[in-house]
Amino acid sequence: MAQLSLTKEKGILRLNGIDADRIANLLADRHSKDVFIPECKNGETWGARDLLKIDAWVLQRTYSPLTTIGYEIKTSRQDFEKDQKWTSYLDLCHLFFFVCPAGLIRATDLPQRIGLIWVSQTEKLHVKRKAERVTPNPEKLNRLLIYALMARSKIVANMYERNGTKEEMSSLQYKREAVEKANEKKELAYFIKGHIHDVSETLKEKESDLIYRENYVHDFEKRLSKLGITWSSEKSDWQDNARVGNEIDAIKKRIDYHTLNQIKAVGKALTDLGQIIDKYRS
Repeated sequence: MAQLSLTKEKGILRLNGIDADRIANLLADRHSKDVFIPECKNGETWGARDLLKIDAWVLQRTYSPLTTIGYEIKTSRQDFEKDQKWTSYLDLCHLFFFVCPAGLIRATDLPQRIGLIWVSQTEKLHVKRKAERVTPNPEKLNRLLIYALMARSKIVANMYERNGTKEEMSSLQYKREAVEKANEKKELAYFIKGHIHDVSETLKEKESDLIYRENYVHDFEKRLSKLGITWSSEKSDWQDNARVGNEIDAIKKRIDYHTLNQIKAVGKALTDLGQIIDKYRS
């Protein structure tokens, strides 16, 4: 960074060595999150009798309230004193500032509503006086906005993209997206947790039912054993089941009708139970 020196012009001590382009770059950095247009015109170039060109014009990226800012850059006291057209810029923005090297323009040199920003020796922008907010001329502002849209803007699909590259998100937008992603993960965690709980409850019910049926089978084995019939649910196959069926048929001839009906019911239950057990085991 070049060392800025002090000079005196018409009795006013000011910084020297910083040009208008450098000041414009400092303003661009200040408004890196806003719509910043250097050398902004107020309408179409051809055929316009009242064409103006403001050194820098800004549309702040906010709706509360909608704010536009005009900047007039001066690096010479003589240029400032001779300039008579800057008053026409006041209809194009809500806030208007002069920006100059420190000491070049004083607050007492300007009307009360006009803001003043000095550039220090370390090339920092310092607001010496805030600008008062006014309502710009709607028709003139509309012409400028049309010019900005037609001649100085590029339409992109993503508002955070500029010239084909991803623009850095604002801190608020970054936090908002981080919260949204965290909420999505939280919702997914709740869904998975609920799904696991449902599956666990279903398995518990099936396990309880299976235990009940196995106990029933073991009890049936004991009843067959009392009748002199040996049968094991763990080793049974179709041949073993046929043998048990034959032995039951032989018993039918030796028991009364009521007992026979009970055995038939037990036999059917045994067949159904065997199918259920095979299904669970498979």
